[in-house]
Amino acid sequence: MINVLYVTFASENFDGATYSLMDLIRSVREHVNPIVMVGTKGCVYDYFTRNNVECIVCDFKENLVGKPTKIHQYIKYVLKYIPNHLQYNKRNKECIRQVSQILKGRHIDIVHINNTVMSVGYEIAKALNAKCVWHLRGFMDLDFGWMPLKGWKNYRDTLIHTDAVIGITNTVLAHYLPLDSANAHSVFDAVRSKNDTCFIMPKEKYFLFCAGLLSHQKGCDFAIKAFAQSGLASKGYRLRIIGKSHPAYAKKLNTLVTACDVANAVDFLGRSENVKEHMAKATAFLMCSENEGLGRVSVEAMFYGCLVIGRNSGGTKDFVIDGQTGLLFDDMDGCITAMQKAVSEDNQEVILNAQQFAQENFSIENYGEKILDVYNKVLN
Repeated sequence: MINVLYVTFASENFDGATYSLMDLIRSVREHVNPIVMVGTKGCVYDYFTRNNVECIVCDFKENLVGKPTKIHQYIKYVLKYIPNHLQYNKRNKECIRQVSQILKGRHIDIVHINNTVMSVGYEIAKALNAKCVWHLRGFMDLDFGWMPLKGWKNYRDTLIHTDAVIGITNTVLAHYLPLDSANAHSVFDAVRSKNDTCFIMPKEKYFLFCAGLLSHQKGCDFAIKAFAQSGLASKGYRLRIIGKSHPAYAKKLNTLVTACDVANAVDFLGRSENVKEHMAKATAFLMCSENEGLGRVSVEAMFYGCLVIGRNSGGTKDFVIDGQTGLLFDDMDGCITAMQKAVSEDNQEVILNAQQFAQENFSIENYGEKILDVYNKVLN
């Protein structure tokens, strides 16, 4: 058995990376003894322990800081530069000491960092005399407005010296490391079992937008505007929106649907336990994020026989191939055109092609072999 310590980012809130890590562990469980490290006890700790995965708790500081874009942000960044670095070094030094003490007498083969901003995992691997695998899951700067606390040069130098770096798409990987680097690996995440599919026809008259947290970055307001300008509400179509949102953004969205005169055709469903059912019956799923690393929800839609209309950017373009596994758009006009195509054309062949692509590239069954291949390479 390979003993792997998984260092993860989330503690109090779920994110796509948390579900992806659980899928990863399930896919390699026959060959791996997993231990998950979280920063604090909370819903993520409970989630893994409930699924019989050993968890340890060690506080740490992420290698990130808000990217300054305005003069007052630059001033704040400069004033806090030294205190931030001192705090980073102090907290992570203590984290490494605690991990070493908790795991004393236990051999760890690999430390697997499950997030883009977890540089502490690299230091933990060195302290435990273990190999290091770093999983890059998104664009810290483009999507979130972050930058490495210790600077881009230090960050990329660390990646170069990491035993293996995995990008969830080629686009994500290439953002940080040349694709031809000896330690670079591009591996799509596992999203569903290859048997967890459905195909329902005919479709119901609604478009679906779904995100764990509704935000401008995810493109929720863009989806509303595209739906309004498409004129499809007048033909009986609706826009269903699934996801949680902060009160201020929820107010903005409610104001927007009223201003766009589609308030009676847009349904805010909040969180839902029936996402599969919504996807299976939708005319199409809208992925409007400009800098999506992968977008598990897009892949879920493919598994569940739902046409994906995705922005031609980020990791989305790595698996949504226009006219073959979905429809791509570059701007508002392109999104509207794609929505109208979804309504007026027969897209069954595209949907079935996408479903097969998802089964072959995003299934838990195939994922484990790819991850184990990376593990075996770094261990040998």
